[in-house]
Amino acid sequence: MQGKIWPILIGVAVVLACMVALRPLLPIDETRYLSVAWEMRLSGDPVHLTKNGEMYTHKTPLLFAMINLVWLVVGVSEFAARLVGPACAVGMVAGTAALARRFWPQHDLGPRAALILAGFPVFLIYGSATMFDALLALAVLAGVAALWRIGQGKGGWVGFGLALAFGVYAKGPVIFVHLMPILLTLPLWAAEPPRPAQIAKGFAGALLVALALVALWLVPTLLTATPEFRTELLWTQSAARVAGGLAHDRPFWFLIALLPLLLFPWGWSIRLWQGFGGAWADPAIRLCTIWAISTLLLFSLISGKQAHYLLPAYPALALLFGYASLKAKCGSQLWLPLLAIAAGAGALGLGFVPAVGELVLLAPYWPLTALAAMSLALVLTTTLLPRIPGHLLAGVALTLGLHGVVALTGLYPAYDGRPLAAALATHAPDGLAVANAEYHAEINFLARLTAPVAMPQTKADWQAWAAAHPQGVIFGRVKENPLTAAPQEVFSYMGQAWGLWPAPAGPALISRE
Repeated sequence: MQGKIWPILIGVAVVLACMVALRPLLPIDETRYLSVAWEMRLSGDPVHLTKNGEMYTHKTPLLFAMINLVWLVVGVSEFAARLVGPACAVGMVAGTAALARRFWPQHDLGPRAALILAGFPVFLIYGSATMFDALLALAVLAGVAALWRIGQGKGGWVGFGLALAFGVYAKGPVIFVHLMPILLTLPLWAAEPPRPAQIAKGFAGALLVALALVALWLVPTLLTATPEFRTELLWTQSAARVAGGLAHDRPFWFLIALLPLLLFPWGWSIRLWQGFGGAWADPAIRLCTIWAISTLLLFSLISGKQAHYLLPAYPALALLFGYASLKAKCGSQLWLPLLAIAAGAGALGLGFVPAVGELVLLAPYWPLTALAAMSLALVLTTTLLPRIPGHLLAGVALTLGLHGVVALTGLYPAYDGRPLAAALATHAPDGLAVANAEYHAEINFLARLTAPVAMPQTKADWQAWAAAHPQGVIFGRVKENPLTAAPQEVFSYMGQAWGLWPAPAGPALISRE
């Protein structure tokens, strides 16, 4: 594991770029975020975010601003915009290696930790997405580095404040969920912990630094915003995510039940877990353990939860497994999940299990058979290779294999919104309206719309819109709208049929009043 980190970073960047190229812009998250970034470009307003012309307070503006900076250099490009998230993921790998060098300067664990992080399929999948978690993870890494300096008696409270501010700009106050448990347990892991009074004073100073920096965006934004925007931004989002009712409400055990998948492939080695014997005496091990477990428990307690919320804790897992691998004996149970994947993919690919429901999107089925064969080959190679290269190969190969299935089967066209967007773009000058109960701006960026899509709610609204746009076009999911007429054109998108209707069909709605 001796050597420089740059070849690893280049390799990770290539893998992530390949993954972006192998899948379409995924609804509803990626399509929505690029549409918000597109509307930021159209409006020239970097602080009052909008989605389809309406206020959008679910996220803070940093990622959207970064996308617009990329567009400023290379022009508006979907692929270039989709590389912003992966660039942050590459930064995660570099930051994890840097932390390893700080934690264990006597060992060359930086490359080892970087390779372990790069071998997690969950890291690769969400790190390649146009989402906020990799960007937030950079702030978490900076905050952990500052806290480590503080725990070594070297100061670092200003750096901690900068990390908090960075995290708020990246994804809002959730940065405190990631960093506060590490701060509050500082006496449990630090080699030279400050006294409680010093911790309180230092944190107060760090908080002031963070508040001052966040105020540069928040104060002018609130002063120029509507009352509804202020309420949504300051209260509704955070409160609803904790209490429930906003999105992704799931039971407490949801993330815990996903651990076999979340920890693949490294967590499937009993011998690797045994490498932690006696490790609790190491201060960095205590810090990383608190970091990982507190993230899992706190997000389990929060009502709204998704697997990618845990991405900022993956550096902690990479550091822990990297340390354990120094003492762990050979051996792994990785063959178990690989055989399960081979059996499932092979059964579908060879027709032993009939494809029903949404599984028909996997046609043609030969890529599944290829995935099964690759999984069987990985059973052999992971047995013959040393643990680090073997498990890394398993994680990366399976992730790319799954993306190959997406690219070569019906999944790609089923979730590719470009054909629908191209059709709508030609009608955009005459006016567009959507007939779905919910619309998340899935098409706005793909069609490069310069005006919001109308969303009439009542029969009277539809009559007024049709009168104002006699040549306009209505679109929406065929099975989930109140239109009584048959669509003139049908496109497949998000695994469903989307139809196009002429504007006069609008008044023929079943009234919602």
